[in-house]
Amino acid sequence: MAIQTTELIGLEPGSLVAELVFGSIDGIFSVLGIIAAAGAAALNPEQIFITGIGGAAAGALSVFAATYLSQTTEKKTRILNAWENSKNLMAKKARSDNGQRRIPTKKHAKFHNLLAKVHRRALVSGLVTSSTSSLASLALLLPLVIFPQAYSVSASILIGMFLLSFMGAFRGVTLKQSAAKSGIKMIVLGVIIIVASRLLGSYVQSIFGPTH
Repeated sequence: MAIQTTELIGLEPGSLVAELVFGSIDGIFSVLGIIAAAGAAALNPEQIFITGIGGAAAGALSVFAATYLSQTTEKKTRILNAWENSKNLMAKKARSDNGQRRIPTKKHAKFHNLLAKVHRRALVSGLVTSSTSSLASLALLLPLVIFPQAYSVSASILIGMFLLSFMGAFRGVTLKQSAAKSGIKMIVLGVIIIVASRLLGSYVQSIFGPTH
């Protein structure tokens, strides 16, 4: 019984669906803002694509680090707390048994095995979220180099909005909520990001545009 609680924490499976949704939405939001701002700043599709690739790479690394660090920190803290509670219980039982019961320590092999499993699971979660973030970003960036320049930016933004609505609806279904409401929320957030990014892009263009 001394380490049952810590074993349960260490073996907790991550939600693959949640990681896929989180990574995808993160990538869409990041690149959608870049495309909207750069389009408003009158950059050509090739320039937007290059900028977006850089943003997508930075976003993927950022979401990987955030996922890995948050999971390892949260689970390691819970394992340490559970382990200390187990030690305290064992110490009480040892006193009642005249010191015959062995008290576990942090050097126990199972304890370190659990910590290793936490790191491995966090690594997998980070790779899943960063990969889906990258793929979602590429889905928005490819139209910039595939479609004609006249409507490539608009096509990328429309694809981004469609993916947001789809991922929002999918998220709603997995959480047993209204798919329509969840999809609409994502669309609203996407519109806010697009409007804010375009305003920022237009403002920057108004400052630096006349000098070129």
